[in-house]
Amino acid sequence: MSAPADGASTAPDEWVLSTDDLLTDYHPAFTGNGRLAARVPAAGNGFAEAPVRTQFHVAGFYTGRVGGWSRKASLPAWTTLDVSDGSGSFNDAFSSVRATEQQLVGGDWAAVTRPEAGAARGIERYRQSLDLRTGVITTEARWTSPAGRVTDVRYQVLTDRSRPHVAAVTVTVTPHWEGTLVVTDTLDDRAASHTTPARQGAGAGRVWTVTEAEGSGIVAAVVSVLHAAGAEPPCPLGEGEETAAQTVTVRALPGHPHSFTKYVSVVTSHDADDPPATARAHADAAARAGYGRLADDNRRAWAREWEGDIVVRGDARLQRQVRASKFYLLTSVREDSPWSPSPAGLSSDSYNGHVFWDTETWILPSLLAQHPQIAESVLDYRVRRLDAARAYASDGGHSGARFPWESGLTGDEDTPAWAPFGRLEQHVSSDVALAFWQYWLATGDERWLRTSGLPVLSAVADFWTSRVTADAEGRCHINGVIPPDEYAEGPHDDSVYTNVAARAALRFAARAAETLGQPADPRWTDVADRLVIPFDQAQGVHPEFTGYEGQRIKQADVVMLAYPWENPQPAQVSRADLEYYVPRTHEDGPSMTDSVHSIVYAELGDAEAAFEHTRRSVEPFLRPPFEQFAEARTGGAFTFLTGHGGFLQEFLHGYSGLRWRTDRVVLAPILPDPLDGIALRRLRWRGRVFDIDIRHDGTTVRLHAGESLPVEAAGQLHHVPAGGEVRLASRTPVADG
Repeated sequence: MSAPADGASTAPDEWVLSTDDLLTDYHPAFTGNGRLAARVPAAGNGFAEAPVRTQFHVAGFYTGRVGGWSRKASLPAWTTLDVSDGSGSFNDAFSSVRATEQQLVGGDWAAVTRPEAGAARGIERYRQSLDLRTGVITTEARWTSPAGRVTDVRYQVLTDRSRPHVAAVTVTVTPHWEGTLVVTDTLDDRAASHTTPARQGAGAGRVWTVTEAEGSGIVAAVVSVLHAAGAEPPCPLGEGEETAAQTVTVRALPGHPHSFTKYVSVVTSHDADDPPATARAHADAAARAGYGRLADDNRRAWAREWEGDIVVRGDARLQRQVRASKFYLLTSVREDSPWSPSPAGLSSDSYNGHVFWDTETWILPSLLAQHPQIAESVLDYRVRRLDAARAYASDGGHSGARFPWESGLTGDEDTPAWAPFGRLEQHVSSDVALAFWQYWLATGDERWLRTSGLPVLSAVADFWTSRVTADAEGRCHINGVIPPDEYAEGPHDDSVYTNVAARAALRFAARAAETLGQPADPRWTDVADRLVIPFDQAQGVHPEFTGYEGQRIKQADVVMLAYPWENPQPAQVSRADLEYYVPRTHEDGPSMTDSVHSIVYAELGDAEAAFEHTRRSVEPFLRPPFEQFAEARTGGAFTFLTGHGGFLQEFLHGYSGLRWRTDRVVLAPILPDPLDGIALRRLRWRGRVFDIDIRHDGTTVRLHAGESLPVEAAGQLHHVPAGGEVRLASRTPVADG
């Protein structure tokens, strides 16, 4: 590969992630607007099998329970807009990119490959970039065709955050030759998976495809409208109902640029009674508005999201990693979507696109702090499936609601039958309850608490009251479970995480009922008070479960009692749990383990250890060049939103010490020595909008909107006046806590 094109900026934009090398450890980016998304290959458009299969997802497009569980179905590739001089095409120059070694970076631990060095043919001056401010992926290259003709090509892929069903692809082609230039707009079925054979067609400047997810009957329609200034109308490539491709032909002149834009709409039967007609209307409207209008509207929509920024001073790379993590979360969620993100969001079908505890435990807290409207939409997924959770509990002989370990379209248990976690990893119901309680603490929305929050919280509490077993002394046990540490398949009795979480969930329900002036079932607090919480007095630590003997664990488990559960325990117990379990944690486990370790170390005042675990939580997991998490050091799900969410919590809740209360926010700011500052912009609590600016010499809290903000720090209560600020002391790092 040659150097980037002349004129490339020498001063890097801190919001833009770029590469000029598609051959060395290249992992393609993806972009999305929270409803639909696309992974964009090295060619800047179209479909590629390697190094990561480019998938095209839309929220809620699940199969039926084919083979025993549902899966997320993938759409045809809708970004294809290929350029040809008659001797070959631009996309063909990348088609020889293939595997030479395999990595585990794919969905469900499928093999994903690295491209072969020197595989791209006739490509020079290559650059691909992702603008985190807008989600636009730009790809530029100089292409020499098999006939020796030289052409400059520039693609942009945009998923419009202001229009949930709309995306656009534009290509500007500058030939350095004279002749016939052909551009082909295709909806490529090679990217589709778990769908029925598509009905497709072309005509009147449009191509379309209509398909169904296998076994569910959910319909998805994709329509593309192609515009080319100064060109003849597009011609279908083939016969009407047999093709989803159309071409535009223009006369090429040396140095004369031509622009071509396809306006795409994706609509499912979740969104409209007639998806093809609705998609056609959206695509036509987007084409009438034009690419410039779409780009402006998208930019404004993203600017509103980025009001909630996280600023890291003194480490430019860490700043990029933080902003990239926030971007990837936002690509898969939006305020008006009733769907919940899977561990890989809309980037792939990893883990079949199912919803796990990952959403409530790792992803949602990083949205709630600055985007409570989006957090509410994410929680609405569980509300809509509360009846399914009730049925699941009833099927097991219990009361209330039991949420499944893996949830897809319906809210039924979607864990593959061979895995024991669906039957035994029951703490997920408490994890859901915690997310609902945190939302109430952060928003104070009594209408929501009455209509959504309490029904879920009370149903989870009812489940645990019926799930416990009382011993002869009246103590309550939860037997036969798997804790978060999935190496402990057991099953085991009295997982300390499961019991602490169940106790908290029971108390959440009682407090929610009290808040609304409704009667609380007295069994909730009774069972909570009698639940056994295992503790080893001799060692001063919580054993992971009854009979735990110090064996290696997969991931954070007991240490999560301190955060996010805020279990009432002395600091020395939190530290003892850390010191006991950190060396017992598998070094190849998921990144969220180090995220929790970092947050708890920060809580204990050990900023050096906290920052060490911050580095450990990100550096081994990010894949270049677009700063995307893989699930584990050796691979796993990709792009792993769970990892991105856990990483962001280190800044939102770790170094700030931010905790939600009904009548105040609690802060305990601390800053590791390698950083000059951390600023959290536009945090939201109960109608207030505020910033936290952490420096070594002090922390400033600024209130931008809302009534006076009560802030507790170091045991003292402060009130930040409307439009004013309060200065707090930043904690002095202490190595021994």
